Amino acid sequence: MDSATLTELDGTPIVRWPRRPIGIGRTAVLAMCAMAIAVDLVLRLLFVLPIWSDFASEGVLSMTLTSMVAGVVTFLVPAAFLLRSPDAWRVRRMLLVGALLGAGAELARSAGAAVSGLNLLQISSGADSTWRTLMPGADVVNQLGSLGGVVGTLLFAVGLARLRERSAARFSRVVVAVALVGVGLLWLWGLLRVFVSPPAGVQVADWAWTVPAVLAAGILAALYRAWVILTSWSAGEAPRRAWTWAAAGTCVGLATLAIGNLLTLGVIGLDAGLSVTVLGVVGIGGGLLFVAAVADGLGASPARE
Repeated sequence: MDSATLTELDGTPIVRWPRRPIGIGRTAVLAMCAMAIAVDLVLRLLFVLPIWSDFASEGVLSMTLTSMVAGVVTFLVPAAFLLRSPDAWRVRRMLLVGALLGAGAELARSAGAAVSGLNLLQISSGADSTWRTLMPGADVVNQLGSLGGVVGTLLFAVGLARLRERSAARFSRVVVAVALVGVGLLWLWGLLRVFVSPPAGVQVADWAWTVPAVLAAGILAALYRAWVILTSWSAGEAPRRAWTWAAAGTCVGLATLAIGNLLTLGVIGLDAGLSVTVLGVVGIGGGLLFVAAVADGLGASPARE
């Protein structure tokens, strides 16, 4: 009796979709998202606290606060995806894992920064730092978080690519490819500039070879995700509005990235602090557009459409 298939009056099988993956309800999703955001903000504040006055005097406090808000946006993606596609664990697992890895990467980076901040806080108080022994472990956590972010970006991109049903026109693919190659070269140029001329007090030898490798992999993963989104939008994939939000957010992100690298390289002669802060705010807007795309059905299961 338990194995019998329920059917409609006309004999059509009744498919019962689970309300939430692994029994997680809407309230629990929102609660976990809020908790993750709160933990991330606390960890970020622990990093900023010992050097708050230095940040303010050097004019980079606004940039730091902007990056904190940008980190919060990362947690909204998996929350929006779970709320939109409650059966994601069963039918959209790759997308869900990719979004969760992105959020986990943000927490890992914040945890590593918090250990550094607590170390500085204890040193500035004149006491022997008990956090110094944890610094190597914090670096490992930071690098693992960055690697997890790369894997998460790739999984999300591949998950979206598997949903495509149409192919973009040749002209559109060429335009997107040229734009992404240009942004990628600027990105790599800026990355090379940092390693050739590191910031004051930082030695290239202090960075393990894994740091540039993970950063380069992150660039390629982000460009691939942008390629999937832009070509899918150009091909007219459904749901149309969700892909439009995603394409708009991707374009905003690529534009801010390109302009930011031009500022770093000195090609654009503007005030770096103010310009980077403004770009950060615009970048947050791009991230919110991507969250809106996910909430509007990007990658959601057909059962919810």
